[in-house]
Amino acid sequence: MAVDPVTSGSIPRQSQTAAQQLSGNFDTFLTLLTTQLKNQDPMNPSDSSQLAAQLAQFTTVEQLSQLNEAVTSQELSLREATLLSKTSLSAALIGRRVIAEGNQVNIPTTGPAQIRIEVGTGGGQAKLRLLDSGGREVATRDLGVVPAGRQTLTLPADLPAGTYRYEITVTGAKDTKVAVATFTRGIVDGVSFKNGQIVLRIGSMEIALDDLAEIEPESALASFAAGD
Repeated sequence: MAVDPVTSGSIPRQSQTAAQQLSGNFDTFLTLLTTQLKNQDPMNPSDSSQLAAQLAQFTTVEQLSQLNEAVTSQELSLREATLLSKTSLSAALIGRRVIAEGNQVNIPTTGPAQIRIEVGTGGGQAKLRLLDSGGREVATRDLGVVPAGRQTLTLPADLPAGTYRYEITVTGAKDTKVAVATFTRGIVDGVSFKNGQIVLRIGSMEIALDDLAEIEPESALASFAAGD
């Protein structure tokens, strides 16, 4: 780094400027300090208290820099550990049935499909609406009265096969709208990485690992295959 010559008459101003520009670079600080001492007037040296203030300022900045580096290192280590943990978990989920936040459903060519929903207080009359990838309505069906709480619904068997987004509306007493949360449900058959996220594949459906809400026990696979 090039350093401009320092004259004896401008030592205080140069010292203040050097202190203000200090950014934690120890080599730069030493270069500025050495140049200042070399060019100062021996008959009128710099104020020692000012030099002490510069040293104190450098020490503070250096400590903050080291603290920042330590925090950054810890954050990186935590991210790596989290990614490793998520990768291990996602690999262990292959072949397991999971439930995640979302509204995707796969209607098979044979047999009925199932969806997982959570209905608000009171429950009510439920209506299903299927949408294709372009947001166009494919089918609607009345599902009858559903109670409050989290539950699995078996859909009518006459729905067209394919992968869709679904909407459920529940109408309660006096035509009040009841809150409904929807979930994506199925058996994980693959794992991939997309846009920095771990994605679980369920047939033609994809769900982010972070959206996972429940992992069902392995004993439930048989009943799932049977459509229960």
